[in-house]
Order: sequence, then C-alpha cells, then structure tokens
Amino acid sequence: MKTGILQSILLVSLIVATSVHGIADDNANEVFARRILPLAKADKPSSCTECHAAGVNLSQYIRDDASATFVALRSAGLVNSEQPEKSKLLELIARAPDKGDPLLAKIRAEELEAFRTWISAAAKDAQIAGAPASSAPIGPTLPPEVIRHARRDRVLASFIENIWIERERCAGCHSPDKNQRVVKEHGDQISWIVSNDAAGTLAKIINHGLINLDDPNKSKILQKPLGEVEHGGHVKFTRGTRTDKQFRRFLDDYVATLTGKYHTAAELPQQPDLVVVATAQHLRVVELPRAYAEKLMRIDLHRWTDDGWTSTPVASVDGRGNPKNAMFQGVVFATLPRTMDIAKEVETRRQLPGGRYLAKFYVDQGDRTAKNRDYEFGESDLVGQVEFDGPWPAGYSPPKIIKSPEVASGRQ
Repeated sequence: MKTGILQSILLVSLIVATSVHGIADDNANEVFARRILPLAKADKPSSCTECHAAGVNLSQYIRDDASATFVALRSAGLVNSEQPEKSKLLELIARAPDKGDPLLAKIRAEELEAFRTWISAAAKDAQIAGAPASSAPIGPTLPPEVIRHARRDRVLASFIENIWIERERCAGCHSPDKNQRVVKEHGDQISWIVSNDAAGTLAKIINHGLINLDDPNKSKILQKPLGEVEHGGHVKFTRGTRTDKQFRRFLDDYVATLTGKYHTAAELPQQPDLVVVATAQHLRVVELPRAYAEKLMRIDLHRWTDDGWTSTPVASVDGRGNPKNAMFQGVVFATLPRTMDIAKEVETRRQLPGGRYLAKFYVDQGDRTAKNRDYEFGESDLVGQVEFDGPWPAGYSPPKIIKSPEVASGRQ
C-alpha cells in the first residue's frame, strides 16, 4: 500500500507542479481536466480510505466534465457558489483521524488544494455556476448506516471487543515484549501484536495476510489457534467456544464490509447488548467427572446482591477440561453492558470483587457444537451449580479453586 501511496503523491504533485509553472487556475474547465479528473481516474486510494474501510472514495464525487460535476455537487449541497471556501466537500476532504498516516495526509492536502482551486474557479464561471440544478445523485451510493458501519473507527472497535481482548493467548509467541526467544528462531515476522496498540495490531494482521478475504473461516488468525493448520503454539481454543464465535464475528463482518457485501441497513449484523472483557483472574475446577472433562463446558458466574443472584451472569469461562487430571482451568471474562467504554475496560483489566458467587455448569454432552459451532448453551445443557465465596485473587497461580458440582457440597 505504501508504494501505491507514494505513486499517488507523485501524481498529485505533478498536477500541482503543472499549475505552478504558468498555467492559469482561473479557467474551471482547464483546472478540472488538469487537477480533478486525474484524481478520479488514478488507480490509487484517496484520502477517504484513511477513515473509511469501504464505501467512500473521492472518485464518487467526480463526473466526466466540470459542469456536470459542479451542478451535481451544488444540488447536493456540497459546494457553495456564493462562498466557495465554505463548501461542504472541502470540509469532508479535510477531515482526518487524530493519528493519521503522514503519506495520506500529504495526499489529503493536495486533494484539498485541487478542489479548492477548482470550486473557486467554477463559482466564477457564469455558464457553470448558472446551470440548472441536477436531480442526479453524486457521492456514495450506500445508505448512511452502511457507510458509518464501514468507518475504520467502528471496525477497530469491533476488533477490540472480539479479538484484542484475547491477545494474551497469543502474546507469548507474537508480542515483541514477550517473544524474544521465539524471534531468534523464526524471525521478526512472527511479531504481529503491537504492544498496547490495538490499531497497530490490526494493521499488522492485515499486512501479514492473516485474514482471508475469500473465506474468513480460512483466515490464519483463526485457523492457527484452532489447530486447523500447522501452528507452533498448539491449540489455543476450540470450535464452539466464546472465543471462536468472537473471532468469527469480527472476521465475517470485516470481510463483508471490505468486499462491499452490505447494501442496506437491514443486512448489517446486530451488535450484542453485552460484551466481555478478560480479567486477570482464573477459575480452576477440580474433581471433574470424565464425562464433563472430555466435553466443551461453560461456567456462568452470578453474584449475590441485596436483591438475590444477578439474573444475568457477571462473568463466564469456557473451554475443554483435562480428563487426565480431572481438572479445568480458564481465564474469567467479565460481562459488561455495551454502554460502558469497552476499550478502556479492556486496558484496565477488570477484576471481579470478592463476595458470594454461584457457578452454573453447562456441558455439551450431545456434542452439538461439533455439528454447529454457533450453538448456544441452554437449560438442557445445565448439569449443576456450585456456590463459593471470595476472596478472588488475580493471576494464573493461585487461581480460584472450586469442585465439580457432582462432588461439591455447600459453598467452597
């Protein structure tokens, strides 16, 4: 992408240089042909792509000739004939993310100057400025909801709550602050996690080709931790777990967004009301019956309040146990309402407080997730429950230890 951006800068700079070397910028048709049309025909991303992953490109605001373009823009309220410098289109081009790409910033500046010059010239041209209003639309053809969905900040938010929260599973081999031993063996390319930088990590995942745009289920970022392709880090999670669902939720949506599969607001995926955030706490279940340890299991945690047990889980943990030692252990994920600042909660690593908890055990005894990895546990999968009290220490060791519901008696 960097090479394409550099080529774009050279092209736009050539257009500007032509203006500087003596060709007047007061003829709207000449300016349009020399400085605007090349922006539409160039095989390159426009500065729009810095904020929009898909659906918006500067070429959508350009017609084949100066008059048709100006009339359509004016009719859409995007140019101001009386005060050209206050045209809405200039405002849209000037918008930039807080942490932008310096190369794209240069492209944006050149695009802005080209359109500012042309709009000013067109507004002074009586034949162009006085042309009848046009009913033909100009600009993006997708509805506003789809365009907003494709904004990069929205894509990043989805990445944070679906994949970034799981990064500790991968950090030992893929984060430069923890993987120096692995880097010596495999090289720097193994480091696709950027420490404390979700946006940088997503960019590396994309640049390393870890997302398959033809079939998101065959993305390496998914298949490797599932153990479906060769992976030196072994299996990190299994099909049907919450992690598997979340990885696929992001990948399916990202690919659909980038490849233009969304055309209406009704086609957009519905966001869950609740999201999860990794805590620094672990839950260990001991004395598991073999029938449980060999199956996919989820444990929902409800907390005791003045009004009784919470109606919805405050946290959960899922995965497969180890039948050899009759034990299960996993990271606890706190359940949060979407109204909270999820990105902030991810970084602060919420810790469940001490107190009284009810652990409800759900086991996929019928192997339903093997047939449908989107299967959600229901009451028919509930095999028992256990009450236990805090304290609730952070860290892998010591974890909070409880017994399987079949062997537990009273609170732990």
